[in-house]
Amino acid sequence: MINSPSNSGAPARSPWTARVAGWSARHRWPVVGLWFAATIGIFVGSLLVGGTIAVEAVSNDERAKYEAGEAYVIWNEANPPTGQEEPASQQFLLVVSSADRTVDDPAVAADVAAITARLAAVQSTVDGTTGPVIVQLVDPITVPASAGLVSPDRTTVRILGRVPGDGAVLADRLEPMPAVLAEIKAAYPAYQIHALNNTIANDEISELINGGLDDSLRLTIPLTFLILLLAFGAVVAAVIPLILAVTALLAAFGILGLYSQTVAAVSPYASQLVVLIGLAVAVDYSLFMLTRFRTERRRGRPKLAAIDVASNTAGRAVFFSGIAVMISIGGLFLLDDPLFRSMAVGTIAVVLVAVIGSLTFLPATLAILGDGVNRLRLPFISRSRDEGSGLWAVVVRAVMRRPVVAAVVTSVVLIVVATPVTRLHMGQADFTSFPDSLDSVQAVNVLNVKWPSGSDLDLSVVVTGADQPATKAAIEKMTAAALAIPGLSGPPETITSSDGRAAFISYLMAGGSNDVRNQDIVRTMRTDVVPAAFAGLTAVRALVTGDAAYTLDIVDFYARGMPLVMAFVLALSFLLLLIAFRSIVIPIKAILLNLLSTGAAFGLLVLVFQEGWGADLLGFKPGPIESFIPVFIFTILFGLSMDYHVFILTRIKEARDHGLSSNEAVARGISITSGTITSAAAIMVVVFAVFVTLELTIIKQLGFGLAVAVFLDATIVRSVLLPASMRLLGEWNWWLPSWLGWLPHVTVEGEVDEPDDLETAAAASPSPPFRRRDPRDLYRRIGDTGAECRLPRRRTRSGFESPWPTLGQIIDENVEVPSGPGKLRSTALLGGGQGRRAERDKEHVGRPQLD
Repeated sequence: MINSPSNSGAPARSPWTARVAGWSARHRWPVVGLWFAATIGIFVGSLLVGGTIAVEAVSNDERAKYEAGEAYVIWNEANPPTGQEEPASQQFLLVVSSADRTVDDPAVAADVAAITARLAAVQSTVDGTTGPVIVQLVDPITVPASAGLVSPDRTTVRILGRVPGDGAVLADRLEPMPAVLAEIKAAYPAYQIHALNNTIANDEISELINGGLDDSLRLTIPLTFLILLLAFGAVVAAVIPLILAVTALLAAFGILGLYSQTVAAVSPYASQLVVLIGLAVAVDYSLFMLTRFRTERRRGRPKLAAIDVASNTAGRAVFFSGIAVMISIGGLFLLDDPLFRSMAVGTIAVVLVAVIGSLTFLPATLAILGDGVNRLRLPFISRSRDEGSGLWAVVVRAVMRRPVVAAVVTSVVLIVVATPVTRLHMGQADFTSFPDSLDSVQAVNVLNVKWPSGSDLDLSVVVTGADQPATKAAIEKMTAAALAIPGLSGPPETITSSDGRAAFISYLMAGGSNDVRNQDIVRTMRTDVVPAAFAGLTAVRALVTGDAAYTLDIVDFYARGMPLVMAFVLALSFLLLLIAFRSIVIPIKAILLNLLSTGAAFGLLVLVFQEGWGADLLGFKPGPIESFIPVFIFTILFGLSMDYHVFILTRIKEARDHGLSSNEAVARGISITSGTITSAAAIMVVVFAVFVTLELTIIKQLGFGLAVAVFLDATIVRSVLLPASMRLLGEWNWWLPSWLGWLPHVTVEGEVDEPDDLETAAAASPSPPFRRRDPRDLYRRIGDTGAECRLPRRRTRSGFESPWPTLGQIIDENVEVPSGPGKLRSTALLGGGQGRRAERDKEHVGRPQLD
């Protein structure tokens, strides 16, 4: 074991993460008990106060901060309450369509009248009072044709009514409607009958979301267990990560519920994201820790010492990786969107709990089980393999031999795959973006087919100063220009405010709010038509609103916010890696590699979900990418990519600090982590891919983008581009400019010494001295005897450089390495993050000594 001379001062204090893990291991039973009590307690506590409050999946509550919302604010101010307003209510619409008959058929007219009567007869009891569920019902056949309740081909009608109440009252009043609608459909099988109502639709969507969450857990947990079983070859070791993951999910659900009760209602997709990210991250962190613990036990290290090494290396990597993930997701708080913020709260909560569990619950569990983690071994699968063996080790060695070819080819491939991102079209979820299995979606589909000129989508303009002659003339000019735009139709509906000073002008718009054509119409109205019509009227405001305008505002909001979020994430990730590895090259390269994998994921996302590649296979309707998906995927991917990057670099740094050259350390570090990275990536890909099987397109997009990016990152980027780039840069990988020498020495990996009992084992079977061997062989042989060679280095202004012989030079100069229990003692300076030790040992630099 190589150490600095014992008289050089007190040993460096262990990092706090290792001290926490060590304390947890010594107090194993109380820690495990507290862990279960805390995680389950938070979840139960949130249920006791009411659970998670989620907003409606289709809601316009956040309109006010956009122009489309500001128009409604101005309109409402122009119509102050008079104290005689109509009671709150919500529209109810029933679509009745015949395949081959028209309303001119007396039988069809009679059926429509009967259906209308059945709806009018539905009663419900709310707050002890019984009354009709739907009021103001209109028989579409008896009203004038100008009402537009009969389709142009006269095969379809819209039965309109109002449901009194709002909030909980509205929900209670509508409670009997699903059963009534089912009875009506059964009684009139010759017709397509679909209901459209916001409350009913959102109930359907919520049921779909919650059902998908349950389905995803039923599928992902068994698949994750299977991968862990293949990775560890033992049932007990495979179960531990799942226990951490499930408890972390429970705690995160509890935190999300408490947040919704005390701060604000959360996004309906927040729980899905907690499962999506939490299960993958928690299992991966456990995988890193357990793998290192088992490795150290195989080397003969005592149980608590193995836990200390695992927490000092893999545990520290987990901590820094978790920080990187939380920093990335924290960038979402820069966007002024409460629902987006709630998704960030949920994902940060589950990552934080997983990191805490990795530093407390896992060490305590390992201290209880010890070698029991290897119980219930599987035959053949459980065979231990040497570090640095396997498929990826072969790939890495091949890449290191041809780094230029590997780097160029893989970079070109990723750039080509990323090119479709230039055609990215973002939109917002509406009824049509949800599965056709929902009755509300089918209703909207029928409306769009039967009323091709537009039925319920409009483009409106709110105009102030509408009582002035000049303003009236400008409105007429605007209307003439608007109706000349293909896609808008009239006659426009004009409503004047109660004070006569504001006007609300609406035009019918064909298609949906996500259509590119409609978004272009909104832009044309705002940038050309409205400014031209109201030119010179400085005191008049004309604001364009409507669903298409609101969708465009949402898209522009995220498009403008993404550069800010990206800058935040990139800057803090750069600083984190700069401080952790004391190199300016490593963070720059890490950012470039992450951008390549993220760009490729975005390109494939566009090809599949926007342009429809494989739409039938995956079961979705091609359309725009949800507006928040790109920025959310970017933050998540950048954090998760740092997981692998930090884990690999810690092993590379560890090998380099043990005396290997930069290229040798890269080959060894990537080779010995390839198995763990492959297993971790496989788990993440499986978890994310399961979400592609769910019905919601938004969740499909998230799952697909994350699964593809993690797959590319763990294979092409980490196993090909990373070693190729590090091989080409050589010692420049660790370059730190002299003017950054003031940076604190905060290393990811702790100091790890070989256990003394390995020396005893080596003494029992001594091996002959060897000369002129490969440096990696020397490194391995020294490690087998319990000795560790750390080459002396000298600290300079620009960092650490070694004027002393490399391992290869030592061998070439016939320096013998004795076998047996002797320790090869070196007073080397480790470089990188070993600043305190460097200062302590700088006066002892000299040739290696044997003691």
